Amino acid sequence: MNAFFVGIGGMGMSGLAKILHTAGNRVAGSDRALDGDYCRRLRELGIAIYPQDGDGPRRFLVETGLRAEDVVIVKSTAVEDKVPDIGTARELGIREIMRSDLLADMFNTTRGIAVGGTAGKTTTTGLIAWVLKFAGLDPSCAVGGIMTGLETNAFRGAGPHFVIEADESDGSIVKYTPFISLITNISRDHKSLDELKELFGQFLGHTSPSGACIVCGDDPHLPALAVRAGGRVIRYGFGAENDLRAEHVVIGADHVRFSVEGMPFEIRLPGNHNVLNALATIAVARFLGISDERTAEAMKAFPGMKRRFEHVGTARGVTVIDDFAHNPAEIAAAIRTARQASRRRFIVYQPHGFGPTRFTRDDLVRVFTDLTSDEFLYLDDIFYGGGTVEKDISSKEIIDEVRRGFSNAYYHGSRDMIVTEIVREAREGDMVLVMGARDVNTICRRILDCLQ
Repeated sequence: MNAFFVGIGGMGMSGLAKILHTAGNRVAGSDRALDGDYCRRLRELGIAIYPQDGDGPRRFLVETGLRAEDVVIVKSTAVEDKVPDIGTARELGIREIMRSDLLADMFNTTRGIAVGGTAGKTTTTGLIAWVLKFAGLDPSCAVGGIMTGLETNAFRGAGPHFVIEADESDGSIVKYTPFISLITNISRDHKSLDELKELFGQFLGHTSPSGACIVCGDDPHLPALAVRAGGRVIRYGFGAENDLRAEHVVIGADHVRFSVEGMPFEIRLPGNHNVLNALATIAVARFLGISDERTAEAMKAFPGMKRRFEHVGTARGVTVIDDFAHNPAEIAAAIRTARQASRRRFIVYQPHGFGPTRFTRDDLVRVFTDLTSDEFLYLDDIFYGGGTVEKDISSKEIIDEVRRGFSNAYYHGSRDMIVTEIVREAREGDMVLVMGARDVNTICRRILDCLQ
């Protein structure tokens, strides 16, 4: 399928563009941020990327000699009809397809493994793909993060398995018919709990009867959804009622160790939540016939995902961590992990869009109000990705509300001031935890440089 991606620099879009390109299709795209990391990676593969000014689709046809009927326009829910390239594509008569429909078309013809959940799905997806690759199954993969070591968010393999991160935020998770479905957890994010339960219930129901539905049995909502499972149900967790249970758990500053039925496992990622991510992976591997010994070997070698509690550096005894956490559940998990490896914590968070921030406002306030006296919170301005959106909430309003129950909370309206204050106050043994789904992580290196 030859394709032109509108917004090709996005995580999900760039991954599918790479897979299509690797398969021998003609691929190009446009983006507003031509100097972004994913655009750079695609250009290195030889994929043409144009400014999003309406001329890209026409230039693509001219430069490749393709006809309009030979190409599809791929777009995501973030791309509005008023984007110039969409107008040009319609003038040219190019068929449009949603990114999630393209992914479903690619995925549903394989023995696919789809990973969903409010938190942890990126690391779990990456870890599963890593283990399958390590075991010689040569899977394909599309994940919402860069896999350290492989330095990519997507690849095409010759094996029968396609490992994907399934998104529930836009409802597209119900488009997939997996051989193995996996849900890490459910908490309110983008949608209400009732909406999420219905989506995840359908997702489990679409699983192949010969496949498996793997769920975290410790989650308060998932066991009840398991009755809708299309395949064999496998529960994992810490509780005794689970089919796969972690025992003898040791949480280190940069790793976790545990055992399953006497078999020891170790992964170089900290936090209880990574024990659960590892258990989910073991469940998948076992169902596919991979030995525990092979899985343990692969897991110990897993270098992690970029921006998932990623150690950026240490200067003057102060550790700087970059984390993609952007919803309340992920933020809380990152903070819990940070507490196990630091004296004090300077927490920086960039809210992810006006709509999501508005929807999770009460949960965010609850998470931040529960911070302790040895923690300091700094909120960056809410990320604005363009388009038509109501800007009826602000980071200052959230900080004002948090300060009613937690005094070490600050809004400066300036990243320079955040950097200056942290560098002035941080001491040996402290940690700077920078969280957010967008560009707030650019301050990590600035903080380290200033500390040095």
